[in-house]
Amino acid sequence: MLRDIHKEAKIMEKHRKIAQQLDLFHSEPSGPGMVFWHPNGWRLFNKVKRHIQKLYEASGFVEISTPVFLKKELWETSGHWEKFSENMFVGGANNEEPQCALKPMSCPAHILFFKRGVLSYRSLPYRVFEFGQVHRNEPSGALNGLMRLRQFTQDDAHVVCRWQDCVREIRLFLARARKVYGDYGYHHLDVRISTRPQEYFGDDSDWSRAEQLLEQACREAKLDFQMQPGEGAFYGPKIELVLKDSQDRQWQCGTIQLDFNMPRRFELEYVDESGERKMPVMLHQAVYGSLERWIGILLETYQGNLPEWVHPQPVAIASIGEKAIEHCRQMQQNLLELGIPSVLNVQQQGIGKKIKMFHQQKVPLVLIAGEQEASCNEFVLRHRDGEQQTFSADKLLEVIQKKVSL
Repeated sequence: MLRDIHKEAKIMEKHRKIAQQLDLFHSEPSGPGMVFWHPNGWRLFNKVKRHIQKLYEASGFVEISTPVFLKKELWETSGHWEKFSENMFVGGANNEEPQCALKPMSCPAHILFFKRGVLSYRSLPYRVFEFGQVHRNEPSGALNGLMRLRQFTQDDAHVVCRWQDCVREIRLFLARARKVYGDYGYHHLDVRISTRPQEYFGDDSDWSRAEQLLEQACREAKLDFQMQPGEGAFYGPKIELVLKDSQDRQWQCGTIQLDFNMPRRFELEYVDESGERKMPVMLHQAVYGSLERWIGILLETYQGNLPEWVHPQPVAIASIGEKAIEHCRQMQQNLLELGIPSVLNVQQQGIGKKIKMFHQQKVPLVLIAGEQEASCNEFVLRHRDGEQQTFSADKLLEVIQKKVSL
């Protein structure tokens, strides 16, 4: 499907130009590295969000929400203040040393949820996720539309579990990621395991054990992988998932990190089968990584011709002559009641001009009705590829519902 799209594409457009065509977002000098979402863009953002939200919930995760501005002490405990503070936005009371920071990631806040009570081993694995709004102080010259931002949203999920649970949880993550990517049409996946960097926290024995578990999970999932020595996070090794589109461009998206350092730094505990207190480990994971960047990747991969189920404006309706206007308006209302957004053009323009405008807006499904269709309660359905079919209004609603559903 992706390759078929690019056979027709003569010039590869960047996502910001495509976003203008679809009226998705813009940026402002007063908010560098931040997104001003338009109605179409926000609809697309929420479709992307709901898609993975349902999958997380079906996988036993519970959704939470945590503050974006947290005290310095929390970041010192996690190690981010030492290793990452130059990339954090910090602040505090007037004329005082910075006492707080905008969160660059959600993991320390998720740990605070776990620490609200000592859990039995029977309550593990403990799974939470958040669409966390995070901030990172990127250099102004590095900012690039949706691809590199200072404020963005992560599908930030964490699993607190025992060492012996890790392989199963990692395999579940890999299966979940492959499902998500496949739904969007990405079927080629490169898997890379990043090992301990030059500067790291923790014992060498824990690092070796964690790296071996990552390799074991990939082997059991029958995934080929390559090693990336020294590319792990300071608190643990990780698996990185790299997608390849039909133009052979690579996109690093999903990641899962096996962390045994933060549980120790935050003194996390659970009660095992013998009643003894043990320290768990933590799996940091994200499938999209950044929702904004994921949307940018989709726009460039599909050149704006997004699948009907995720397209922010999947249906357009065009009337031919005044006698079909009310017929078209009723169809728009029927679609609205089904939760399907549409754009309606009942202007006194030629149908060719209307279709051309919708084509420029990358609308995948165009409904056309003139006096004859209105009298028969029918519409002509014109697909993005130019194919046309005639349906009764009731049957057309069924057809559209099926096309816009995953």
